[in-house]
Amino acid sequence: MEAARDYVAIASDVAASLKRLPAGHDFTVRVLHTVDYPVVSLTPRRSYSHFHAENTFARRILILVSQDDCLVAGLEAREFTSLALEVDGARVPQQTIAVNACIEKVDTSGALRMRGPLVRMLVAGYACSLQRYSKALDIASVGLHLFARAQPEYLFARSKENTGKHVLGDSALIKWWQHTLQSALLYAMANRSRGHSSADDSVGTDAVISDTAIAYCVIPGADVKDAPVTLGIQHDSTNGCHSALPAVDWKWGLPHPSEARAHNCVLQFPDDPITRLLAETHAQNWTVALLLEMLAVSEECGSGHRAAYFSAALPIATASPQDSPGTEETADQGTLSYEDYDQVLVKLFDRQMDFSTSDTALASSKLFVDFVDSEFDIAPLVVSTSGPAVAPNTPATTPAAAAPVNDLSSMIRKKRRVAQ
Repeated sequence: MEAARDYVAIASDVAASLKRLPAGHDFTVRVLHTVDYPVVSLTPRRSYSHFHAENTFARRILILVSQDDCLVAGLEAREFTSLALEVDGARVPQQTIAVNACIEKVDTSGALRMRGPLVRMLVAGYACSLQRYSKALDIASVGLHLFARAQPEYLFARSKENTGKHVLGDSALIKWWQHTLQSALLYAMANRSRGHSSADDSVGTDAVISDTAIAYCVIPGADVKDAPVTLGIQHDSTNGCHSALPAVDWKWGLPHPSEARAHNCVLQFPDDPITRLLAETHAQNWTVALLLEMLAVSEECGSGHRAAYFSAALPIATASPQDSPGTEETADQGTLSYEDYDQVLVKLFDRQMDFSTSDTALASSKLFVDFVDSEFDIAPLVVSTSGPAVAPNTPATTPAAAAPVNDLSSMIRKKRRVAQ
């Protein structure tokens, strides 16, 4: 399974996306990842009418971005590859392969010294790296999933106290993630035509690609009639894409029929509210619709909290001989055992780590980076940005009329009043 990904290329894809940020800044990209390890199926209680056998493997990936020796952003994800063999009533065997990536954490330290969408481009670079599954597996798309829930810090200890960090609330975070995924999917699809050449940061607009990524968003407790307002970014032109380039088709809900048995179709990722709810014995025969209703009153998605589930099917490029970036000799750099990877996370969350001020963030970054680089022989990748400058914010002389907004709080309150 290791041949399915080139981990040096993950860093290259992230670096290529960061290069598009406003010129004049240098960033360092580090990628740490585990070896593939066997895990239980993502649908462990699925029922089958015929013979079915499945093996699922997972890997954990941590991408860290530094500026001037200080950690400024990070992304942690888990990628699952499921190999299934099913024999139908006619005794015809059918083999299927599915790849699903779950973004578990995205965080900033508050130490970034520039104006620009650094985290958005980090997510775009990671999404672009998923295209490399096409080199080893005969699949048409990769699933990209995340659970958006507001928290003041995910990866960088005490960063919530840093005055340079902008912590989003529930509604703002959901909106931010939707635009970020829109941007990432468009970027990943547009960059397929450049032959995966990490040294070239062009978007590859010479080729017309007609593929559309299907993306789903659902906010437990929100009403479906408000979906067009929530999903009103269908025609976004992020990353310079135009109508001839790939599009993202947004839909409301989970990517499954509402009457389907949840255990038969809903993916259950580690440390996820859906997984915890479906683990209950009384959830054995829940439908997808009932699962969403229970999520709406759960501790993590209800009780005054708002959270969203995002799922997307990212079309990936067909493999070709010239796709290989020629980094096989260094592809094992940054490969950790599961135990070593946990040790890295423990070190990142150690009580010595403190990102509350610029000085403590720099000291903590050096302590952590020295540890991982020396212990695991990490090969960092340095990138210099070359994109256009970000226009400064200029206050309007005359206040503009307020545009209609999607008031999720009001939406959920209305639904609860109707239910009562």
